[in-house]
Amino acid sequence: MTINWSRRKKTKVSKDKTTDIGRAAEDFARTFLRRQGLSIIDTNFRCNLGEIDLIAKDRNELVFVEVRFRAMASHGPASESVTVKKRLRLIRTAQIWLQAHQEYRSYYCRFDVIAIDTLIDTKHTTWEKNAFQLE
Repeated sequence: MTINWSRRKKTKVSKDKTTDIGRAAEDFARTFLRRQGLSIIDTNFRCNLGEIDLIAKDRNELVFVEVRFRAMASHGPASESVTVKKRLRLIRTAQIWLQAHQEYRSYYCRFDVIAIDTLIDTKHTTWEKNAFQLE
């Protein structure tokens, strides 16, 4: 009898586990930003165009934050997973949020990325301030 070892089954991560990991990464990012002096205004804002993980205030700036986690380094860094398409969705979603929150219309807006690679801790976290601009 011959065993074909090249046809290994891929292990799937359950949607619940993926959601739990994502929630843990966002909770960590929220705490991380608070320790940096930001005030969290909103979390997980959703509309038909997309979702914004965290919305914070940094002095007189409004910060829209995308949290990305990559468990495996072989898939590339978490920061590289924010594609142009994802950036456009974030910008459009932020515009919808701003329409509903007129009290922040005078604030400068920026888009940050909290990228967490391999482990959810400060050692493996990169905070990209002003990662991309409104176009």
